[in-house]
Amino acid sequence: MSLLNPANAIKIEPLRCLRIEHVSNECSKCINACTVEAIGLSTSRRISLDSTKCIGCMACIGVCPTETLVYLDFDPAVFVLQAGVKKDLSLSCKNNNACLSVFNSENLISLGLRHESVNCDMSLCGRCDMNLGGKTAEIIAEHINEANRFLQAANKPLLVISEKKNKLSRREALFSFVKDVNTLRNKESFDALFDPKESLPKSRVVLQNSLKLSIEELPEGKIKENFSFIAHKKIDFVSCDNCGDCIQFCPTKALQYNSDKTKILFQPLRCIACGICDDVCKPKAISSDSELDIVTLAFNRAEILIEHHFEVCTECRVSFPQKGNETICARCVSFVQDHSDLFALARNM
Repeated sequence: MSLLNPANAIKIEPLRCLRIEHVSNECSKCINACTVEAIGLSTSRRISLDSTKCIGCMACIGVCPTETLVYLDFDPAVFVLQAGVKKDLSLSCKNNNACLSVFNSENLISLGLRHESVNCDMSLCGRCDMNLGGKTAEIIAEHINEANRFLQAANKPLLVISEKKNKLSRREALFSFVKDVNTLRNKESFDALFDPKESLPKSRVVLQNSLKLSIEELPEGKIKENFSFIAHKKIDFVSCDNCGDCIQFCPTKALQYNSDKTKILFQPLRCIACGICDDVCKPKAISSDSELDIVTLAFNRAEILIEHHFEVCTECRVSFPQKGNETICARCVSFVQDHSDLFALARNM
């Protein structure tokens, strides 16, 4: 029996890649996850995949924060929706058509929110040909552990890992990807939930939906946990000059201005912890903390990170964000201080 090569069904959406969003971004999660060096960068810094090297482990898909890499025959976000809401669920590469590495932490959290128990069967990982050096299994375990930290904070049952040392040949592993692929392709009804123009990854859309399903059980107040897929941002009032770079370069529009650009708003649900805002902020006014409000995530609420009062500079006549009672903008202050003799000569003429 001839088997499809999953590598031929992997599609790259280059414009979603964080490396394209900002020139200084050095995200290399997919490259680091690949055990056979099938993923690399082209001369234009775009992600490239060598299908002749790829062994179809799908770890690159599970670690990508923006869903730049997608497997056409298996969509983990759609799988979460198809699994529905029921008591028990078992995740296995043999039953679910894909290696568990294709699920990121958010996918697993959504499954945990939707089911009373989720068993992650890793019994076939031990000698799987796609688990070179145990790296794929390590990635799966990391995602499960992170999902469990979130589920614990949300007062939900934890995911369970079952492990036994069984042998799974590469042929069997590849067959598990394609044996029920037709049922996964029939997902038109779910596609309506995802706006193709939306910059937010599908997994985040499903996570919000899953949180809403459990809204009555979610804890009120903020939790203090750090996660790799989301961050809570804060802005230092004194340092911020309201340049707007953080807003301009945010790939998911988590940071936005209000109508008159006096306030910077933040939607935690839209943050993917890419760190671009931290990199582009010249005065280093923006940072992250470990506070997270799960109910705020469920309803995609926005919060005001900073509010500026604007005054017109008496020197250049351009409005600037006033920090105290100053009447001259920071640019003019430094110029006046460095060239005070020139200003004196001008006044005496």
